Amino acid sequence: MRALTRLLTAAVLTASAAAAMAQDLPQSPVTSSKSRAEVMADLEMYQRAGLGYMPTPAAYVETEFSSEYRKAYAEYQRLLASPAYTAAVAKYQSQLGGK
Repeated sequence: MRALTRLLTAAVLTASAAAAMAQDLPQSPVTSSKSRAEVMADLEMYQRAGLGYMPTPAAYVETEFSSEYRKAYAEYQRLLASPAYTAAVAKYQSQLGGK
């Protein structure tokens, strides 16, 4: 029982310290090299290639090595280099008003 109490106390103290440290970090805006339209078009190509329906390799390492994932990733790369990506960027730019 004592060990459990100590463990819970340590967990609470660790969480409190982490929260206090996070509040001290300076908040700086994130800048991106891509426009909102480019990010949305990239996501569209990602989904078109079928990668949105697969588990992420970060969560399941074996996914990255499957032939199904490699095929979908190759299609994603092809779509990014295709006129479909350029058309999607133009579509989103017109919808967003050039943002």
